[in-house]
Amino acid sequence: MTDFESRAADWLPVGEALQRILTSASPLDVEVVPLAEALGRALASDVIAPTGVPPWESSAMDGYAVHGGDIAGASRDAPVTLTVVGAVLAATRFQEQVAPGQAVRIMTGGPVPAGTNSIVRVEDTDREQGQPRRIVIYSDRDTGRHVRPAAEDWSQGDITLKAGTGIGPGQIAVLASAHAAEVPVRRRPLVAILASGDELRDIAVGPPGLDRIPESNSRVIAASVQLAGGTPVRIGIARDDADDIRAHIEKARDADVLVTLGGASMGEGDLFKRVLDDTGFRLHFWRVKLRPGTPTSFGHLPRKGQADQAVFGLPGNPASTFVTFEILVRPFLMALSGHVRVHRTVVSARAAEDLRSTMSVTAFLRVVLTRVGGVAEASLAGPQGSGLVSSLGAADGLAVIPEGVESIPKGEAVDVLLLGDPPGLSADAALFGATRE
Repeated sequence: MTDFESRAADWLPVGEALQRILTSASPLDVEVVPLAEALGRALASDVIAPTGVPPWESSAMDGYAVHGGDIAGASRDAPVTLTVVGAVLAATRFQEQVAPGQAVRIMTGGPVPAGTNSIVRVEDTDREQGQPRRIVIYSDRDTGRHVRPAAEDWSQGDITLKAGTGIGPGQIAVLASAHAAEVPVRRRPLVAILASGDELRDIAVGPPGLDRIPESNSRVIAASVQLAGGTPVRIGIARDDADDIRAHIEKARDADVLVTLGGASMGEGDLFKRVLDDTGFRLHFWRVKLRPGTPTSFGHLPRKGQADQAVFGLPGNPASTFVTFEILVRPFLMALSGHVRVHRTVVSARAAEDLRSTMSVTAFLRVVLTRVGGVAEASLAGPQGSGLVSSLGAADGLAVIPEGVESIPKGEAVDVLLLGDPPGLSADAALFGATRE
């Protein structure tokens, strides 16, 4: 049991805090879902190919399957004429052996007939004009070409996707090609979200007023949990009262993870720690060298007959809540979901202005990314106060100023942790030789 009132702050470096969190993350139970419901999940086991893909030698284009030797030297001045003995669609086969001097009309993906080794493109022929069926070929450039080998993609028994792979559209293509109509994935983590504070008002309860602050944090975290592949459950706003906090925490007992918002410091009204202390809560750390969001905590709450519940105590300031979730909570949820890749993508950008911090922490600044001369530039998304929300809506990413670094001067390189797909870095039409009207 933790004595919060007497325990000194840990002040862990961000990397050490994250390591402690991820070490405690064990992937959740396996469930099998239809392929159509697998998007965003993580594979719970390797996917083994039941057959080779493609299962036969196939044509890479529409054309004519021929013996390469038959078209040697073919040109406009010396065309070659072959007899067309059949046609192959993508779902049919030519059952006979193709003899020298013969050709078979074939569509892209069609099985290559026995006895042929080249696919002549339609553009190099007269397109079968006249009767009997003959094809005149004007070039030998396709000799030995456009035949896709059987099992070119993978062979029977190959691992097509490994356990822990996140499932996106590309992975859906692989799974469908591997005949995986159902997919073993890890269960989505159930995440209970508890805000606190007498000063807060749920925006669904009544109109805005001067006596309360609109409660936004639980909605931010619920959205973030959903995007991380979890199932969020908002369990309300606890008053600054120990019994009310205790009652709300009891509502969350079936959740895999409890995220508390606010009450993270040691002030007179910050009662979360005292309530948790009475439950046998095991604290793994309190306070991280991270800005915004230093008073973050992490631990586990024992439960009878169930795995211990992971509990994150996040600060109540909106920017702090947002940043600490991205840096510490999101990777934990991804690991619970079975993902091998649990961190956001980081890109190198050029500072568009001086980016400042304090050397005692790792700072994460909300920035906007733009492409200037083919290079990503990072500029502040707005005021960086931890209690402000406007910069959250504008931010494309979080610029990282490591502990021990006071500033990154304008024009210098800075690492930026991407928040989704920043509009400022999306491909411009000009990249593809096109223009926008």
